[in-house]
Amino acid sequence: MKTLKKEDIPKLGKKINQLKKRISRTNISGRMEKVEFRKMRIKKIKNQINDILKKKKE
Repeated sequence: MKTLKKEDIPKLGKKINQLKKRISRTNISGRMEKVEFRKMRIKKIKNQINDILKKKKE
């Protein structure tokens, strides 16, 4: 995995928003197979953002 920089945070935030939109659409359509996977991806991206911010403070 490539090293992430502070400039990558907006891209990661956009990705989180895309995943949240997909989850809300699947709630409407009723196809719930991939919801858990998408929630896991959101959590993983949030952890990456936190790591970037921690490195910045140090």
